[in-house]
Amino acid sequence: MSNLVRHGDKTFDSEFLYFLDDEHQPVRFSRTERQLLKKFTENPGVVLSRDRLLDILTGPGSDSSDRNIDFLINRLRRKLGDSARHASFIATQYGEGYVWIATRGEPSRRAAGAFVVVGPIHGLRFIGTQSDRARSFARHLGVRIGLKTSREREVVVDEDCPRPDQFSGAMPQFAVELNFTQVSDRLDCSVALKFFATGQITRISRHSVATCDGDHPTPDFDAIADGICEAIWDALAYDRPKEHHPPDKPLAVRMHDVAALLSSNSSWIEAEKRLRFSLERDPGDHTAQLMLATSLHSKYIMSGTVAPLGVDLRDRDEDEMEELVTASLPHLANNSILLMAAGKLLYFLDRGHRSLGIDILEDAFRSSSAFAAAFTTYGQLQMHLGNIENALALFEQGFELCEPGSDFYFYMLVLKVQALIANDDRERADTILDDAYQKAATTRAALSVMFAPEAGVAIHPQTRAMFDMIDENRARNLLVWMNYMSARLFRFTDHGANILKGPASRFIERFGPRVVPDETRHHFSQLKPA
Repeated sequence: MSNLVRHGDKTFDSEFLYFLDDEHQPVRFSRTERQLLKKFTENPGVVLSRDRLLDILTGPGSDSSDRNIDFLINRLRRKLGDSARHASFIATQYGEGYVWIATRGEPSRRAAGAFVVVGPIHGLRFIGTQSDRARSFARHLGVRIGLKTSREREVVVDEDCPRPDQFSGAMPQFAVELNFTQVSDRLDCSVALKFFATGQITRISRHSVATCDGDHPTPDFDAIADGICEAIWDALAYDRPKEHHPPDKPLAVRMHDVAALLSSNSSWIEAEKRLRFSLERDPGDHTAQLMLATSLHSKYIMSGTVAPLGVDLRDRDEDEMEELVTASLPHLANNSILLMAAGKLLYFLDRGHRSLGIDILEDAFRSSSAFAAAFTTYGQLQMHLGNIENALALFEQGFELCEPGSDFYFYMLVLKVQALIANDDRERADTILDDAYQKAATTRAALSVMFAPEAGVAIHPQTRAMFDMIDENRARNLLVWMNYMSARLFRFTDHGANILKGPASRFIERFGPRVVPDETRHHFSQLKPA
């Protein structure tokens, strides 16, 4: 879930990727603007000289002009709606530099001590003019819940309710977390009842709030509130949730997280071992069948090669994956997370089932209340079908729902960078990658070769050193893997070619055209036949 902080009258993303304007729409900052904002907000009330600010951006000893700082400050002020003469954020200290004067807002205390808080509310910045209707839905739901609970038990609505680790004061007992999304001609809302302190979900449901053609059906607020109050009763009376609801993550991410807790082996090795043992005991366990197919797919993702055990077993594994998915599919009922995993695998396998896989993903996305998993998986499909902007919007909604720095966050970051590079948007991709490299040094080792720009563009010395360690055989294998796991899945050939062209051009420069494997050669029309 994205963290928001307040400075002055503006609400910012905690990493200063954007702030929310008066209509709750994001206004984004460039990398240099983010660097300045971070330094200012870390030193409120402290005069920062032009030279000091310049060193932050370019390093000590740079010969860049301090007029560059004046230009950036003026640009920041325009975005923030600030004035040099009547400053609310950045004041000029003549002859000395600039000073941050906006006060940091306290976390919302509206929900302190409440029995139930309706909030936080996610997705408002993605639904445009429907945001007022979404807020109205939240207010009406809060009123209905309040009418069905004791007068001594306070129910409040707080769309920006802080997370438990940021909450000030006595915590509410329960949170009704809302997540809005636009699906075709509908505005839908996922309603999740959670224990506030732990985040444990006790009930989750999905409801249609409005349609884009002007027809606004009235949700049955009494029925929704009844369901919430019934779940609260069960949770408190029996000291347990009424139903078990799976974590809101794609199946592959969930399996990785659990396996990593249980073993020091690679997560796919641990998952495959346990699932095969489970199927030996119960060959008709259809959930385990799908999970094993997902594990077989995941081993290629996690290992970074098409020969994880030293031998290329793709044909054998694909045969088993197809058999497992088709056997389990009729038995997955209405479990949207499992259905999305099945649809994704059918698309990946490309064995005559792609249309079915797309249909399954479309249907599951429309009905799923597990929004983080739905945004991520359906976003991948949109990316591969060439609907890049749709994919990016879905990934953005997914980022809002996951913990920054988690494996799930990293997984979505990779998908977003893939989408941007497929669309040949290197500038945005590099901004995201640079930010990730600064936050966690290990991400450079994991991603910088795969997402390297074309030959001729300067790269970081550490990335150059990693390229130098790759021999011709490893370079060829890497291109095969990138094609198998990503490039070949794109509907449009130029998108697939863009995924490969950065590292491929560098390998060609070093080893010659022979380094390009036959199964990827069609992406490089300028190469002569082998």
